[in-house]
Amino acid sequence: MIFNVLQGLVRHFWHLFCLIIICSTNYQEVHMDRIRYVVADDHQLYVKGFNLLLQRIKTRFPLECIGEAFNGQELLRLINPDSVDLLFLDLNLADNDAALLIPKLKELHSNLKILCISMYTDDKVVREALRKGADGYLSKNTDLEELTNAIDAVMDCEMFLGSNIRITNPERKTVQASQSINRFNAKYQLTKREREILELIAKGKSNKDISALLFISKDTVSVHRKNLMRKLNVKNASGLIKVAYEFNLI
Repeated sequence: MIFNVLQGLVRHFWHLFCLIIICSTNYQEVHMDRIRYVVADDHQLYVKGFNLLLQRIKTRFPLECIGEAFNGQELLRLINPDSVDLLFLDLNLADNDAALLIPKLKELHSNLKILCISMYTDDKVVREALRKGADGYLSKNTDLEELTNAIDAVMDCEMFLGSNIRITNPERKTVQASQSINRFNAKYQLTKREREILELIAKGKSNKDISALLFISKDTVSVHRKNLMRKLNVKNASGLIKVAYEFNLI
């Protein structure tokens, strides 16, 4: 009698446990069906217009605005790992150089994707934002199609640079840069192909772009990308780019 009661209780709690797991899984699936974003810019009119613009584009997942920030303090309050997936960041905020906030934001929320959208497109500014951990960079002159592609790319853990963003490295041929590259080669011992792919990733090329440029399949590019992240001990494309800049590879 007692055994039957205990058996019934165990069965009951097992069903309850399974129901909790199912509900939790469904919640996660619902969460993954949308991209929760914050817009940070010191011009309120631009932020309102940008939000209206985002309603017109069709990304892989629907976009949901979580908040708007016009200065660094507001932005830091809004960034919560449980409620924000993507940050559209202008490099000028009312009280801060926004590029300086990127490492802090990444520290608070390691999975946060940061897409910089700025009127400043010169090499030095772009490189600094990427070095600090930005996942992509667009000019404010970008169009809807490019914005859509950028969102999908960074949410897929790929680096994205706008079509009018050009990164050069005039220091590449200096003795100091050569020494840095030699240190990189000695430390990580990448294959020639891995080195090629790392440099292309750092220049903002997608898996599709790299596949076409090197005449290899996208699956092969994905395998090389995973191997690079393992060898360089980083978790995503922005980590690969940071290493590439640190060692003057581009």
